Amino acid sequence: MATRTLKLPRAFTRDDGRERIAVPFWNGILSALGSTVTGFAVMVIAMIVLYVAAILITGTTPSTNPGHPLIAVAELIFYAAGGWFAWWRLRTMKAHPFCKLRTTDVRTILTAVGALMLVRIGTGLLLVLTDQTKHVQAGFEHFDVKSSVPAMTTLSAALAIVSIAIVAPIVEETVFRGLLFGALASRLGIVASALITALLFGAVHGDPVLFPTIAALGLITALAYAATANLWVPIILHALNNALGAIFLVMMSLNNQ
Repeated sequence: MATRTLKLPRAFTRDDGRERIAVPFWNGILSALGSTVTGFAVMVIAMIVLYVAAILITGTTPSTNPGHPLIAVAELIFYAAGGWFAWWRLRTMKAHPFCKLRTTDVRTILTAVGALMLVRIGTGLLLVLTDQTKHVQAGFEHFDVKSSVPAMTTLSAALAIVSIAIVAPIVEETVFRGLLFGALASRLGIVASALITALLFGAVHGDPVLFPTIAALGLITALAYAATANLWVPIILHALNNALGAIFLVMMSLNNQ
């Protein structure tokens, strides 16, 4: 009588496809950390220069509220510096995670969008049940793009949307999914690595109320990346998610009397 061997699910074995997105363990982790440090260091220097220049040019102290052009430019510099470092490290590791979208990638995006919609519905119910329907994500409590000069308002709104909905998703997905998730997957596999990076992704945003929502976004984008091995897939998902938030913040600021 033939004996039957127990086979573990693909998601928990070396046959889970991790080799498609894996990068060297320590190299990936240290590169993710280096990207963050590089971004912050360059941003601090840029902030000092921009702040002093603004005072010398206008003779007044500029606002440091999120949404102000000075802060938006500083954020773009942070993402540019950190993103360049992350991209350079991936190239050094001979990783090529940016590919043309295929039919299977589009199907994955559509499936993931459905999952994100369910997350949004769950978030709405959570905020209603906890009586926090006016909650704004941590760091954006004083978001303001309004100015007495219409052109400055338009510039502030445009910079905010570009930073939140386009640049941030590209850089954050490159760091969290391309480097960190790829590094952990090489040792721990897809599922464990997706969960760990999702929790870290939620934690670094510093918002206890929206932690489940942000962690869910991290989990969905990680699994989408694992399924396609194409970083453009989680970037598109992240961008769609952030675009809703960016539009909400800008509209709320413009309608605030």
